[in-house]
Amino acid sequence: MDLSGFAAILLDLDGTVYHEEHALPGAVELIRRLQQRGRTYACLTNSTSSPQRISARLKRMGVGVDPAHIYTAAAATADYVLDRFAGRPIPRVFNLSTEGIHEMLDGRVEWVQSESEECEAVICGVPLNVFATPERQRTAMLLLRKGAELVAICADRIYPSPRGLEFGVGAMAAMLTYAADVRPVYCGKPEKLFFHELCRRLGVEPAHCVLVGDNLESDIAGARSVGMRTILTLTGITTQADVAELPPDRRPDRVISDLRDLADATL
Repeated sequence: MDLSGFAAILLDLDGTVYHEEHALPGAVELIRRLQQRGRTYACLTNSTSSPQRISARLKRMGVGVDPAHIYTAAAATADYVLDRFAGRPIPRVFNLSTEGIHEMLDGRVEWVQSESEECEAVICGVPLNVFATPERQRTAMLLLRKGAELVAICADRIYPSPRGLEFGVGAMAAMLTYAADVRPVYCGKPEKLFFHELCRRLGVEPAHCVLVGDNLESDIAGARSVGMRTILTLTGITTQADVAELPPDRRPDRVISDLRDLADATL
């Protein structure tokens, strides 16, 4: 397989590079090859964590990736909020999401703490986080009903954890959407704004990129929507049978068993 003609190689993380706290076959070797050859690459994920935290996680798996090469849905959310309210003296934000969001936006926004304050945006994460207590969920709903914009880190309905499936950001956003009668903005994959901002950071055009991922909806469909080429790996949630059921115009360009299949690819 020849990947040398692409301006950037994009690697999904969960289900492609790692599963929970373990690197998947061929992942560490591929990233190291990209680094040794000086290729433009990025690791992307719908994680609600910051790039710095993901970098530390990868290091524990045996591969060093600078946070500049990592783009998370949480980072995309921070970018969106700062861009969306750039004309304001300082955006007023209620954090219903994660510590990662707090770290990325602290000092750049004014944190709203109560329903009586003015608020431009409510940032929504998963229900299981330190900022999403029942009382804070109620405060978020009241702020949204008063006119704040609902900004959700991603639209994932569920996500896997060591104990099984958990409610995702999309599930929390759906509850708030219904209760406050608002329309959310989603910032993670498969949204076009996620991929466009990533490419802007890398200085490449989407049409000149190839994405390797395991999820037909967030990875493959999302990348195809902005003109990227795609490679599906079967190490995550998608099976060969899932691919066979797709119409030809929605299938990935290539299907591989795992990243070891790229061991001999020309980079």
